[in-house]
Amino acid sequence: MVSSILHCPRDGSALVSPDNSQKSVFLRNGISHCPTCSGLALNPNAASSEICIKKLEMIHDGFKDEGISLDICCPFCDSEMKVRDFAFRKIDGSLTELIEIDGCPNCSSIWLDAGELQRLSPPSGNTSNSPSSEAGALAIVLDLLLHLPFVFV
Repeated sequence: MVSSILHCPRDGSALVSPDNSQKSVFLRNGISHCPTCSGLALNPNAASSEICIKKLEMIHDGFKDEGISLDICCPFCDSEMKVRDFAFRKIDGSLTELIEIDGCPNCSSIWLDAGELQRLSPPSGNTSNSPSSEAGALAIVLDLLLHLPFVFV
C-alpha cells in the first residue's frame, strides 16, 4: 500500500511532492525531492511528460534482472532497491561520466543522490546552498538527460 507521504530512502525525511515544488520541471518529470539531502525520486506514475514516462520504463528494465541489492527501500512501494551504473550518450556521441542510479525492480521508480548529478552539472552562480535550490538545479540537469539515450554499464 502506497502512503500519501513519501520518505527519503537515505535519511527518512518527508519528500516534497511534484505538486508542491512549484517548479514545472518537477511536475513534468514526476520528481519528488528531499528537502534535506537534495536527492530526487522519480516515478512514471507521477510524471506528466510522455518522454519521461517512457525513459523511466526503459531504465526500469535494467533493474529487473541486474543490479546490486541495496539496503534502502523504494519510497513508492517499499521494495528493496538495486543500484547500477548508467551513462548517457551526449549529442557528439561521447558518454557522460558514469551515474550511479538506484532503481526499484518492482515499480519503475528511481532514486538519484544529489552527488551523482552534481558531477554532471556546471557550477551554478547561485549563492543559495539550500537543498531546495540545489534540487531544482539538479532536476533541470536530469530533465536534459532524460532526452538523451543511455547505456547500462
